[in-house]
Amino acid sequence: MLKTTQILIVIIVNIIIILSQIIFGYISNSFALIADALHNAGDVLSIIITYIALVLATKSITFKKTFGYLRAEMMAAFVNTLFLYITMIYMIYEGFSRLFSPEIINPVYMIFVGLIAVIANGISAYVLKRININSCRHEHTQEEHSDANIYSAYLHMLSDTLISVSVVIAGIFIYYFKIYSIDSILTILFSIFILFHSYGLLKKSFLSLMDMNFTSIKEDVISDIIIKHNCVESYNDLHIHQPSSKHTFISFKIIINDIKSSLEEVEIIKNDIKKQLKENGFNHIVIETNIKNSNEKCILGTTK
Repeated sequence: MLKTTQILIVIIVNIIIILSQIIFGYISNSFALIADALHNAGDVLSIIITYIALVLATKSITFKKTFGYLRAEMMAAFVNTLFLYITMIYMIYEGFSRLFSPEIINPVYMIFVGLIAVIANGISAYVLKRININSCRHEHTQEEHSDANIYSAYLHMLSDTLISVSVVIAGIFIYYFKIYSIDSILTILFSIFILFHSYGLLKKSFLSLMDMNFTSIKEDVISDIIIKHNCVESYNDLHIHQPSSKHTFISFKIIINDIKSSLEEVEIIKNDIKKQLKENGFNHIVIETNIKNSNEKCILGTTK
């Protein structure tokens, strides 16, 4: 529950920042502040989705919902990242629009409110990053097993922090040099950076929802593991998917070429295959068996 409580605090803090940015943006005639507030509002909505997904993930598995809410993480990650893409594209569009028609802005409010937003968003991003790291400490690597849902929320807060930094820098340039176009230039640059930075997560979550295989393990490695014993003639009906960042499912059917093999021998083969697959990151393995007639006695442990 500590994880959800921290995220709830992040939501409340950012709602306060949004209200401050809208009020002072209106007073100072700063589109940068208002645009940042709108962007931050979208990010808060995304974090709310993250919060809901985390709550759903704690619910027990039932007969009706045999997988529980395992896909809630990737669903939230995809929605969050897609919304982030839409927001960043909009920010780029507005940035170019104002680049050729800059307006006079009161920079004092931009700098003051922007600094508060940088601190609040920076702390929020740090908290979400720490939650993500702590949630995957038991896994082999953070890159492969980080929580996509929380990581997407972290990307939103990181983008907010960068946009707020651009607001502060723009305010300083406007205050000292009256260069109003710097606001638009920095907004465009930071938005493009976020688009590139979040593409991997958008692709990963989409592939997960489509039940596509995006594991790093190669097909020939899996093939070598499955047909390691001379009595395993072939395999078929191979299916691999990752419903969440911490679950990798694989199922297939092996063809045993010796009718004389006992059930115990077949189980030894299957357990050996499962052991090696688990060592390669698979944590939910289903193996079906078909036995085919053969005159050759199956010798366990012998490779082809």
